[in-house]
Amino acid sequence: MNRELSFGHILIGERNPIVTIAEAACEHLGSLEVAKRMVEAAKEAGADIIKFQMHLPEEMIPNTIRFWGGSMDEILARYNLSSEAHQELIRHCEEVGIQYLCTPFCAAAADVLDGLGVQAFKTGSGEMTNLPMLRHIARKGKPMIVSTGMATIDEIEEMIMALRAEGAKFMLMHCTSAYPPRYDQINLRFIGNLMEKFDVTVGYSDHTPEIWAALGAVVVGAKVVEKHFTLDRALKGPDYHVSLEPQEFRTMVEAIRKLENSLGSSKTVYPEEEVVRRWAHHSVVSLRAISAGSRITPEMVGVKRPGWGVPPKHMEVFYGRIAKRDIPANSFLQWEDVEGD
Repeated sequence: MNRELSFGHILIGERNPIVTIAEAACEHLGSLEVAKRMVEAAKEAGADIIKFQMHLPEEMIPNTIRFWGGSMDEILARYNLSSEAHQELIRHCEEVGIQYLCTPFCAAAADVLDGLGVQAFKTGSGEMTNLPMLRHIARKGKPMIVSTGMATIDEIEEMIMALRAEGAKFMLMHCTSAYPPRYDQINLRFIGNLMEKFDVTVGYSDHTPEIWAALGAVVVGAKVVEKHFTLDRALKGPDYHVSLEPQEFRTMVEAIRKLENSLGSSKTVYPEEEVVRRWAHHSVVSLRAISAGSRITPEMVGVKRPGWGVPPKHMEVFYGRIAKRDIPANSFLQWEDVEGD
């Protein structure tokens, strides 16, 4: 199965660089100008994608949801961006050179985004079991990035079957939907389990306030890393406590680039190592002066640096040989110094 996923200037796949997503969420505090500054800061920090959210309050039962940020109704009343603001953000992302992405939290929001011309959809973990909504999005024919927090393996399998029945192009995001999770709840090796079991590209959506789990996800095969992003935690947006500031995000991206360069699977002696090899390896040497005609015993030879002479694995071959010349102490032993085969 072809695991590559592409939209806009983004290409996700085994042979492509790891894609980083700055999750802006509602950290813009409802200000289009702040959201635009976040776009610019995310680009400068090295993010490939900046992701926003689209909530339609009328699609939720009023006064029922309280989360770490407070009342959902109150937060959306203060911080929700209009569809016109999202249209402006799409344009601004194009100007800045970063990919716009947005999470719809209901099918109607997905329709709004589709009308704005988005190139892909990112769905949250809360929508993973909303199969009618996911099928609705899949029928739009655009790539999907699907988060899997709070889900059982059976629910993930059911969702994958539903998307494949629709012919969807999609990838999964491993995720633990705690804000923040404990490190023993993250289970990064499950990324490999998802890839093997379902033959699908997998990324990692991280809700810790640090970068370490994101870097670990790269090592175990994640092809996308998503982190919450804020201009300044002092603004105390709803997700500030699990968000990275621009310099922290930049540090994460730089570390990811170094890590992905480090993930080769071959064993090669590089030219730079050859220089070290010559002095760091060892050679067979005389531990004491050996007179011509003497039979060489184990006490007479040993191994010492540097590695310019006969390799240590041949040391015992010298035992019992006859010295053809006087050999000073601390001399490299050579085959021409001794008699015998």
